[in-house]
Amino acid sequence: MSRRMHRRSLLRGAAGIALALPFLDAMLPRHAAAQAAALPLRFGVFFSSNGVIDADWTPQGGEKDFTLSTSLAPLAPHRADINIVQGLNAESSYLQEGNPHDLAMAHMLTGMRMQGSNFGRAGHILDGTAGGPSVDQAIAKVIGGETKLRSLELGVQSTITDLEPMVTRMSYGGPNDPRTPLDDPKQVFTRLFGDTLASQAEIEALHKRQKSVLDAVLAEFNAVNATLGYDDKQKLERHAEAIRDIERQLDLMSMPMGAGCKVPMSPPTVDVNSFYDCTRDGRPNKCLAGFDVIGKAQMDLMVLALACDLTRVASLQWSTAESTMVHSHIQLTDEHHLMSHDIKNKAPLMTKVNVWYAQQFAYLLSELKKIPEGGGTLLDNLLLFWPNELSQAEVHDRRNLPYVLAGKAQGKVPTGRYLKYTGDPHNKLLATFMNIFGINVNGFGEAMFPGVLPGIAV
Repeated sequence: MSRRMHRRSLLRGAAGIALALPFLDAMLPRHAAAQAAALPLRFGVFFSSNGVIDADWTPQGGEKDFTLSTSLAPLAPHRADINIVQGLNAESSYLQEGNPHDLAMAHMLTGMRMQGSNFGRAGHILDGTAGGPSVDQAIAKVIGGETKLRSLELGVQSTITDLEPMVTRMSYGGPNDPRTPLDDPKQVFTRLFGDTLASQAEIEALHKRQKSVLDAVLAEFNAVNATLGYDDKQKLERHAEAIRDIERQLDLMSMPMGAGCKVPMSPPTVDVNSFYDCTRDGRPNKCLAGFDVIGKAQMDLMVLALACDLTRVASLQWSTAESTMVHSHIQLTDEHHLMSHDIKNKAPLMTKVNVWYAQQFAYLLSELKKIPEGGGTLLDNLLLFWPNELSQAEVHDRRNLPYVLAGKAQGKVPTGRYLKYTGDPHNKLLATFMNIFGINVNGFGEAMFPGVLPGIAV
């Protein structure tokens, strides 16, 4: 008779190296109802910036018979797993003065007035902070105690230094307590597994010796594998291969990028410090190379962290609010932010950027759906929120915001819908998120916008 494994089981090998196991059937109670209760519910945020072209983003049709728009067409394979939410307003961001990108980013997940008094270029606040916790951190405070990391913040060129600080931050534990994303997949990997290793130098030494972290725990891996049923063995093998794939990507990222570097046939992998000559804000500048490949590595790590139950709250911040990214990976030479202020001439290029972000979101959903859990997948046990700080960037509009939700949140959120609202404050959506995670509130952020949003959860 097979025995039930403990949820926190680790593979341990030489030099104290350890690796968390994914969810296996052997870790769950035998009865179906108990199994469902044992699976953790997770929350995630996927951020992209500078608004959308409304005509290209807005679906056509009703709640269930809608047609996906040009900008959202890449989500077609996941139509049954998403909700498109339109018509909510970040009204709290209109309660104070300041740079609209600062205001939009500070209020997006907090719904509360930002703090600070030292203003600089274009009205940006230099000593600013959110006025309260962001919803991801409020949720993490309640559900994050059972995992290694209370929350995990990942970024892709999210902490560049030529923009004021407020646009680089979306998650806060509270005032003056920002959660700065990690832009380097190596640092993320170290944060996930580093407490079982002596240092980052030891990880590098393992790479140089062409040793996998799994090699160090192979004996116990085989021992555990021998005690499992067929389905669990398949899960464990898939889990092992996913980690090997990430390690291969990290090894490639460690390689120097010479002037004559030839891009391999496989998807390119670049260092986070590799830049090329470009034009930003009308001036010669340096732009990040490999934005897309770094982002893929971060998404893979996000899925791994959730699948291993190393965290139950994770966010991925693509660039910043007021993003000055030049999306050369889709053959663009214009800066994203400047394009958003020239919609008359640049609308097709803006839509091209938004389509690309939808493709990345679709990839993330595909990877989440590859992880079986209970009677469904990891995505079924997740609520994933894709916000933008603006709706129409050329006028810095924070009303009629373009939102996408993914995941059924263990049946609490019916999916496959297009939900149109008529100006409700987005605070109600944030409060709804809290209630989905069993945190009973009648509002989130500014007290003048109470209530929860009807129609999202059951």
